[in-house]
Formats: sequence, structure tokens, C-alpha cells
Amino acid sequence: MASRVPPLQWRTLQDIVNHMIATTVMSDGRTMAEVLEHWQNSRDKETALYHRNANNTAEDHKLYQTVMEGHDQLLSTAMNKLHRAMIKDAEAGLWFAFGLRHPDTPQEVIPPRYWPFLTLDIEGEIVTGEGMTFRAIRCLRAEDIPLDHPIMEQIRAARHPKAAPCPAAPEVANDAQPVEGESIPQPPVVLYSGTQGRPSSVETLIMPELRRRAGAGCMEPSLARECRYLSEWLRSNHPTAHQIKPVSLENSLRQLHRELKSTPTKH
Repeated sequence: MASRVPPLQWRTLQDIVNHMIATTVMSDGRTMAEVLEHWQNSRDKETALYHRNANNTAEDHKLYQTVMEGHDQLLSTAMNKLHRAMIKDAEAGLWFAFGLRHPDTPQEVIPPRYWPFLTLDIEGEIVTGEGMTFRAIRCLRAEDIPLDHPIMEQIRAARHPKAAPCPAAPEVANDAQPVEGESIPQPPVVLYSGTQGRPSSVETLIMPELRRRAGAGCMEPSLARECRYLSEWLRSNHPTAHQIKPVSLENSLRQLHRELKSTPTKH
């Protein structure tokens, strides 16, 4: 009996926007959703005050228009920053977009390396840039994709198009030839759980990768965003290792991230 393929939780570009609005924390500790709600309430109050006065002068109208333009500019700036953050997250592999280049071509994943050259049309569900257009966009958040789902092969191929082939297995020494009919025993999978004497994923895998990224000048200045990247990096590159959520990583990496952030990058 064939194994059942786990279902995928497809999302729209607007769903990705909504998720980021709900989870992005601003410098004052509020979520972006709370900030946007505050701005909208303030805008609504200004509108109500203006329309409540039946004797508004031309000067009042001009002042009202100026206030409204200020609110609209705040919102536009915030959304532009959010779109740039979305693109950066897509480049880091935190979410993936699938689209059509042509009505008669199959849906394909947009490679993460394309994202610095692309722009988003959220309402139209379109991604464009550098002569490329992807339509009918559907999205997947990395944390929602089962590791054993067949679509992971398509994602890995898009992320690593020129990956070097695996090296050939070393030849077995003459004095270690297996007996005919026996299989060569395989080494056990190390999960790096940090329990029962095993090393942890953080110390063995994630910290070295964080140091490498810092040395290469690509470490995120935000600890939260860096932890989101590293959690997905662990999931994609070491699927058999003990997996760690971004929030859990923050306490483990806070001190190291602070030290690396304050150390000048060598070029």
C-alpha cells in the first residue's frame, strides 16, 4: 500500500504579509500589527473630527489633507519595509513562492537567489523583475513543509542548482571485506539532541554556521531574524539533527550574536 503524501498548507502572498505583520516586533516592543492599528485609529479620529465640523474653512481642509498625507506616507513606508523584509526572508529560504512563467508551463519554485532582483505585487499575486514574471503565485512557509514531502526535492534543486555530486564511498580495506551475504554496518544517526551525553545541534552545527556567516558579513543584525534563518538552515541542511525553533535559539545565541555583531568583519 502506497504511503500517503502529507498535505501542504498553501498560502497567498497576502497570507505571508499578514503573518509578518502579526509576528514582526518593532523597536518599542509592539508588534507591527499593533502599530498599524494605532495609526489607523489615529487616522480615523482625524477624519471623524474633520467631518464633524460643518464649518470647515479652506485652511481647515488643507490642514486635514496634510495630516492624511502624513498618515498615508507612514503606512506606505511601513509596507515598503515589510515587502523588503519578505523578500529577504524568501532569499533566506524562510518561505517559498511557486508561480507560472507562461500559461502552458508547469508551476515552478522561484529560486531564493532570484529574490534580490524581484518585486512583489501582493494584490495581483505576481512577482516580477529582470525580465521575469511569475503569475498565480502560491506560497509555502518553510516550517509548514514536511521534510519527507516530495516537493522538497524541487525546493532543494532550486536552492542548490549546481551542487557538487556526493563523493564516492571509500573503498573497503582488504582486511575489512564484508562476508558474502552480509551488509556493511552503517553508522548510527546522530541527532545532536544534547541529551544523554550527545552534543547539541546548537554547539555542533548552529554556532559554527553563525560564526561563518558573521565572518562572511551576512549575519543578520537582528537576533530574531538570524535565528529564523538558522532554524531553517538546520532543517534544510541537517534534517536528521535535533531541530530547534527560532524562539528557542534566541536564548542560546544571544551572547554570541552580540559578540559577533560588535566584532568588525574582516574582508
